[in-house]
Amino acid sequence: MSQPATAAQPLAVAITTVARPGEAECERARQLAAETGYPYVSRDRRPLAKIAMAAQCDGLLVVERGDLALWIDGESLRHHPNMAKLRILAIEQGRGDVLVDALQLKPGDRVLDCTCGLGADAIVTACAVGPGGRVRALEAAPLLALLVSRGMTASAVAEPPALEAAMRRVEVARADYGNFLRGEADDAWDVVYFDPMFATTVAAARGLDIVRHLARAGGPTSADIDQARRVARRRVVMKDRLPGPELERLGFTAIQHGRRVCYGALDAL
Repeated sequence: MSQPATAAQPLAVAITTVARPGEAECERARQLAAETGYPYVSRDRRPLAKIAMAAQCDGLLVVERGDLALWIDGESLRHHPNMAKLRILAIEQGRGDVLVDALQLKPGDRVLDCTCGLGADAIVTACAVGPGGRVRALEAAPLLALLVSRGMTASAVAEPPALEAAMRRVEVARADYGNFLRGEADDAWDVVYFDPMFATTVAAARGLDIVRHLARAGGPTSADIDQARRVARRRVVMKDRLPGPELERLGFTAIQHGRRVCYGALDAL
């Protein structure tokens, strides 16, 4: 049986800039340090590894020109809409989306995404529910929540136009879904969605090792699912790796599947 989700150990982090920053990047880095409480370290053209060693930190938030990167052990992670772009193009071309179908979304719906990660699913659902809907994406890992929330509001994406508009509508919140759900009113959201971190990766992805390092381990408990069903007006949906052991454990009915993943649903209480 899977263990309840547990938060990853917090990392010691400092903030710096690109090797040759302008005054704008330095000012943004100092402002970010003031907002987050992480120390600011001047880059002085030093390699990131040397800065991390001198600052005795596990990772660095690197303020770049128009972007923010998280550097850990030689690997960098930036927010990017990932597959959301291709999925939104597919929706616009009438080919649909497996998650949108599983959630049974329609314009104006309110969606609670309990496991934001890099936010691709939240972007797609925000596109599906449109300007009249609402998507809140919860992320328990502070650094991941910071990186994604900044990316959602600041990243410029040219095509398709619906992608950037959807990104701006996603409300990223740093929160543990177990605690958040218990504080929500009955029927506060139309649908609630979980995509727990798989024990093994479904496919290789750049930066995924950093995400797995930051994200909470494990999946929702039966009590979490009960709370989600209370909070949802219509249904709760969860993603799992085939053949769906977590869906079976938590009593979900399998409703959609692809080559490597499957989705299950439970009606709201």
